[in-house]
Amino acid sequence: MKIEDLLTVEDIQANLNAGEKIEAIEEMVKLIVDKHPTLDQSTIVKSILEREKLGSTGIGNGIAIPHCKLKDIENIICCFGRSKKGVDFQSVDYLPSHIFFMLIAPEDAAGDHLKALATISRLCQSPTFRTKLIEAGNASDIYEIMLQEDQN
Repeated sequence: MKIEDLLTVEDIQANLNAGEKIEAIEEMVKLIVDKHPTLDQSTIVKSILEREKLGSTGIGNGIAIPHCKLKDIENIICCFGRSKKGVDFQSVDYLPSHIFFMLIAPEDAAGDHLKALATISRLCQSPTFRTKLIEAGNASDIYEIMLQEDQN
């Protein structure tokens, strides 16, 4: 799976305003609902928060991948958010998260869900890539950086 299978430039919020975890989740869910108006924002937020209760999806190195599964969607939905100031996402390394990938997968798409998580994790392994994302100017720049890293 490639990043372009998951995201378009319209799925990127280059400047999250959130100061807290719940605010970051709500802001990203709004981005998804704006593009997919048949989805219910409160249902998605609730599902993401239920998943967070199992353990933070703040994986460290400034990255968080909040995700959940929903029964009423057919394909994986993804969005990206960046916070230059950082958000306390209760990450495993106790550091703020700056890079956020949100995934919503159909309930019966475990394989595709894991492939999407693997794609994101693979991209985010590079410290240079993470730095480029944080320093990028806008959503178009962020998307180009992702496409280039995915090619490598």
